[in-house]
Amino acid sequence: MVSADGGAFALDSLAGDDQSEVTRRLSDKILAAFNHAYAVGEAATAKKLRQVLVDHEAEKGVPGDRRGNYNPLGHADLWVAFVEARNLYNSISEDKSAGQARLDKALTEMKDAYHLWSQV
Repeated sequence: MVSADGGAFALDSLAGDDQSEVTRRLSDKILAAFNHAYAVGEAATAKKLRQVLVDHEAEKGVPGDRRGNYNPLGHADLWVAFVEARNLYNSISEDKSAGQARLDKALTEMKDAYHLWSQV
């Protein structure tokens, strides 16, 4: 079975089986929804989901939270940077008057933004 964000999950995770190795933190699920909304241009929804993530992160110290230095808000910001770089690259690549140097620069910036996001 495949989750909405493209990741696989087991049927027992639907029933809330905490023993499942694929159980994800609520912040991970909110972040995945934010990432999707922002990537497809649903700015209002993404803004609301980011605020939900901010509110959720304000409640750190929940029993059983073992995430250490995990920072979903920072990860969300890196995703925004990647999507913005991707959008800029797409607009430059469609511009017939854009020079190759400008296109190459935008491609490098998009790759760099993706690399930063994917390393978290």
